[in-house]
Amino acid sequence: MKIHDEGFFLYSKNFGEKSKILYILSKDYGLIKGLSKSFKKRNFNLINLDKIQFTWSSRNQNSLGYLNYEQENYNSSNDYFFTIVKAAASELCVKFLPLWEQNNAIYKEVNNLSILKYDSKSYLIGKYVEWEMNFLKHIGYGLNIYKCCVTGELNNTYFISPKTGNAVNFEIGKKYSKYLFKIPKCMKENFKKKKYNDYIDALKITEYFFLKILENNKFKFIFRNQIVYLLKGL
Repeated sequence: MKIHDEGFFLYSKNFGEKSKILYILSKDYGLIKGLSKSFKKRNFNLINLDKIQFTWSSRNQNSLGYLNYEQENYNSSNDYFFTIVKAAASELCVKFLPLWEQNNAIYKEVNNLSILKYDSKSYLIGKYVEWEMNFLKHIGYGLNIYKCCVTGELNNTYFISPKTGNAVNFEIGKKYSKYLFKIPKCMKENFKKKKYNDYIDALKITEYFFLKILENNKFKFIFRNQIVYLLKGL
């Protein structure tokens, strides 16, 4: 079996002394991994969400396979914050996406995130939190933040349930407020608010649902945690 495709580099780990296992988000095949020895002839300089063209080959799809790649573009931004954002997105893709399952929507949104025009940290983190919410939706755990699940009323929600991901208005949710999340304004206003604490609250909510999917509330996301740490310093 042999495939040719384009994709985004997500992650690598050493395999022995002279090889690496690479994780790639492929356009036509979803998440794949393969063994690469090509870095022996040159410095391994891929960073998260670099675009590549690659060939993967193996006797069958369930084998590790060999992966040869050519880097299509080099990341023009050396901004540390942007680098961490792309690493966080890569981390989630590796953790939650099944192997060999194409997802055009996720691929498109990863592409959009990778080529964002860096305007400001506020703009970037807003786009990233929006990306996380869409990612949750695409893996089957979308949050309903605009419609009250009790009254059906739109655009008057205030709380979101950690059990269902559904929202309610203030009057209905106030007596249960200690069990509910307050919806950050940035989530309802297209992430245009430049309030970093608001973004931190939004990231706490998405993290809660990621951990709920994993059924492990002690799991630590390395790069997401770095984003929160950096936001607290702004």
